[in-house]
Amino acid sequence: MAAEPVMVALAAGAVGGLLGVLLGRYAGRRTAVRPPGMSGTGSGTGSGRVASAPPLHEPEIGERLEMALEATGAAVWDADLVAGTCWWSDTFPRMLGYRSRPAMPPDFWERRLHAEDRDRVLAHIASHLAGETSAYAYSYRLRHEAGGWVWIAAKGRAFRDKTGRAVRYAGIMTDITEARRQEERLRASEERLLKIMEAAPIAVNVTTRDGRWLFCNAQSVRLMGRDRAELMRSPVADLYADPADREALIARFDREGAFRNAEIRFRRPDGSIVWVLSSWNSIELDGESALLTWLYDITDRKAAESAMIQAREEAEQALADLREAQESLIQAETMASLGQLVAGVAHEINTPIGIGLTAASHIGEQAQSLRDRFTGNALRRSDFLEFLDGLSESSRLLMANMDRAASLVQSFKQVAVDQSSGDRRVFELGSYIRELLFSLRPRLKRTNLKIAVECDDELTMDSFPGALGQVLTNLVINAVVHAYGDGERLSEKPSGTIRITAQPDGADKVRIDFIDDGVGIAPEHLSKVFDPFFTTKRGQGGSGLGLHIVFNTVTGPLGGTVSVQSWPGQGTRFTILLPREAPAMQPALAEEPALG
Repeated sequence: MAAEPVMVALAAGAVGGLLGVLLGRYAGRRTAVRPPGMSGTGSGTGSGRVASAPPLHEPEIGERLEMALEATGAAVWDADLVAGTCWWSDTFPRMLGYRSRPAMPPDFWERRLHAEDRDRVLAHIASHLAGETSAYAYSYRLRHEAGGWVWIAAKGRAFRDKTGRAVRYAGIMTDITEARRQEERLRASEERLLKIMEAAPIAVNVTTRDGRWLFCNAQSVRLMGRDRAELMRSPVADLYADPADREALIARFDREGAFRNAEIRFRRPDGSIVWVLSSWNSIELDGESALLTWLYDITDRKAAESAMIQAREEAEQALADLREAQESLIQAETMASLGQLVAGVAHEINTPIGIGLTAASHIGEQAQSLRDRFTGNALRRSDFLEFLDGLSESSRLLMANMDRAASLVQSFKQVAVDQSSGDRRVFELGSYIRELLFSLRPRLKRTNLKIAVECDDELTMDSFPGALGQVLTNLVINAVVHAYGDGERLSEKPSGTIRITAQPDGADKVRIDFIDDGVGIAPEHLSKVFDPFFTTKRGQGGSGLGLHIVFNTVTGPLGGTVSVQSWPGQGTRFTILLPREAPAMQPALAEEPALG
């Protein structure tokens, strides 16, 4: 029985402590541990059997079991609760760091049990032996031989007699220290991650696919307008302004994987809408696969966008109203030009018609005088010859002035038709400019200005004479008002000269220079002269549209360009470059007029 002390130590390691308590509780007595009978030597190779128990294994099965235990590092125990003996595999002490089997007093196992685990483990085993559980599985810590702690995972079950009393229990223990360390590292990593996410300046959430909350940070609480407890209880889909949005996002995540910056709306308890950029990824938290979402609040940006859209719509409406008003003013300018033309017609045609009327009246008076003398038998030959001479002179005056009036009417009619109809035709440029200036004579008579035209009468254009006439008329009126005063009172210069030159520019273009020797344009105003409603005569009848109409007409239907140069105190030059054949369709307006 040399092996008995060793076996007693092995058995007492469990039975003297834990098993002693259990045996006393369930067998009704504290049974002394008896050394088991062993077939081998006292070295305790693990092949011994519990003395009062029937053989557990055949020899070959036992060998295989020992090999399996050695390979896995697991330990097996088998306790006979009736006999009060326990068998441990040799791997158990090695699990605790012993190279050889140590002395194992009755409290060997219990003394190595961590104080924080003792009550829990004893209660767990007691519950199982009492029949409250069908099997047991628990983990605890045993002190390592070197002084640290070994995490043990134990699984086993009790075997009962016919009365249900536990008479035997057996199980297996495995060292899970490394797994627990990995779990601790993972838990610590998760805790660090959660702390980082909690401190994030944007909302960060972890949810399951079915809409349960696993985590939300402080920014999520603020963003959603709920306290954390309420938020964690709420189904995720219920927070969306449209719950279908979440299903769409899940479908996108399944289709594309991680994505960023999807614009989504959430609804707060007060009914207000929160716009966010939602980004999704996957994450594992507490061993559970989940969805990681982070939300960036763009409510202010969306409000700004909405305000910007509204402002743009209002600006577009204002621009449309402005253009409508501008068109009305342009039409008014055109009608004013036609009005000036009518005034010019009335003024110019008044003289020849007046002379013609005087001649006709004189003929009538002389004819009546001749009739009176004839009926009174007082008509002399000399009287009749005098009447014929007067009639001839009056007829000549009448015909000459009627021809003059007809010529004026025809000239005014052509200019008026051109300005009002906008028709395209072929015309001689020089003749047209002179006819146009003739129609402006009433306006120019109030000035001491002279206008010189230099243009070859054979220079023709296929274009819009009315549009060109509007351009030249506006340039003349602009010069009268701005370069030489207001047209009623001249500037310091006693007289002024406007020169209009037109000449070919290459084979297919015409260059028209409009040059005055007036006061010039201030440098700070030069870049604005073509802007709509810009005028230095505000309050004096200036609309600020004259040169704007010039620019739009030249770059529009005439298809050309216009530039301006000015020298304060010396005058201004407008240079117009036009195609001799106007474009078939109106080109886009130039973005910027050329300034000299």
